[in-house]
Formats: sequence, C-alpha cells, structure tokens
Amino acid sequence: MTSSRTELIKLQADVTINAVISQPHSPDRHRGRPSLVFLHFWGGSARTWSLVIPHISAKYQTVALDFRGWGNSTGPDTPEAYTITALADDVEASIRELRLERIVLVGLSMGAKVAQLVASRWYSSGVGVLTALEGLVLMSPAPTTPLRLPFEMREQQLHAYDDLNSAAFVAKNVLTASFQDRDLPEFVVDDMIKGRQWAREAWPAYAMGEDVSGEIGRIAVPVLVLAAEKDLVEPVERVRKEVCERIPGAKLQVLNESGHLSPVDAPDAVVENIIQFLDSL
Repeated sequence: MTSSRTELIKLQADVTINAVISQPHSPDRHRGRPSLVFLHFWGGSARTWSLVIPHISAKYQTVALDFRGWGNSTGPDTPEAYTITALADDVEASIRELRLERIVLVGLSMGAKVAQLVASRWYSSGVGVLTALEGLVLMSPAPTTPLRLPFEMREQQLHAYDDLNSAAFVAKNVLTASFQDRDLPEFVVDDMIKGRQWAREAWPAYAMGEDVSGEIGRIAVPVLVLAAEKDLVEPVERVRKEVCERIPGAKLQVLNESGHLSPVDAPDAVVENIIQFLDSL
C-alpha cells in the first residue's frame, strides 16, 4: 500500500512548483533507500509517470515534479523564463525545500536534459552539500548539446500543442508507437494543451538549442540510459552518440517496441529497468 500527497513549493513570486510525493504507508519500507525525483518531457507533468510510479513507490519514496508552466506549477509571464538552466534551478531548489537526503534523478526527453545539467553541476550549484545524488536514469534523453531545427520543423513544433486535435496527432503518431488502434491515456493530451503559452513555446523556440554540456563529463554517479527502439524524436543511435558517449560509464538499454514516451508506451519495461538499476546501486 502507498500514500500520496501534493506539496506546492513557492520558489519566487511567480514560480510555484507542484510536487507529487508518493511512498509506502510504512516509513520502514523506504527508510535507507534513495528518493526518486521524476522530471517529465516537454508537454508532460507529474502525471506522465502515472503508470510507473505506483509500482516503484511500494518500496521507494517518489517525487514527481511539474516544471514551471506545466501541470499545476506556475511560471513567469515572460517568454525567456523557461530555459533549461531555469528549470534546473527549480529542480535544485525543490530538492532543498523538500529536504531530500539521498536521491536518484529520473528524466524523460527534455526532463532528461534538465537532469543531466543538474547532475553535472551537483556540487558547484551547492545542492550536493545536503543531498547525495546516487544515480541517474535518462529516458529518450535530449542531449545537452544544441539541436537546431530547420525553420519549417521549428514552426510545426511551436504549434504542435495548439489544440486537442494537433496534440492528439503528435501523441499518437510521433511520441508513441503502441496507440494506433487504442486510446491514449487521457492525461497525455490533456497535459500537452494545458501547458502555459511560454512553457509550450520555449522548447522549440530556444531551449532545445541551449548548450548545457560544459560540465557533463563531471557526472560521477551510475547512469542508466533507456532508449526506445521506435523513437522518432531521439533515435537510438543519436542517444548513443550524443548522450552515452559523453557521460563516463553510462549504460545503454534499448526498450523494444517503444516510442519516445516509454513511461506511457512501455511502463512495465520502464519499471523493470528502474528497479534493476536501483538494486545495483
């Protein structure tokens, strides 16, 4: 049995981060184990992990964050306030506010880019003074190096989540591989269209082009990289070259038959790989 609660963490006058915290009913079940901090993709929220967390929080405390401007988090009404660096700052501040002693960071896509930045500056940012980072799980990770899209593709992405129909098309035909003939979980598309305007536009406009690779070689914890066989956004070979080869000791696992959103497409495989990784720490 598990229990869940929500905490709203006010970081600035215009930034409040929503944290969904789940754990076993008995504190003894997770005592001595790290907490897992989950970071969602561009278009997601804490709900991105809805099919994964219930199986992990039976033994571990989990903390699923909504990035600023997504889910139930608030964010500034300025277009330039949603950089990867700003998101990483929020994650670090949230970890401090929650007084987490030991953590494993778990990031998906954009969330994995943020996780890599947080991990690479763990001690230089000061968050490592009170909290121990014990591992990193990167799913379909966006690389820390810049990605520049052609103008037409960039414009398409800027409007991908404009309405229900466009978001549903992207979710079924680009982000997942197993929902052609069945319904997506409602939260997937709902989260996409409910993101604040500047949060929705930031990733294709400038955040995917942000270079946060400067200290990536300083990551010194075990790293599991989960690529997806049918990922159209971050193909396996790009993940291997742009992520795995840049992080010392990173281990790559490919999830068969999964698309980009593996926590939705292949939740059982994601849970199995995370648990095996945690057992190895």
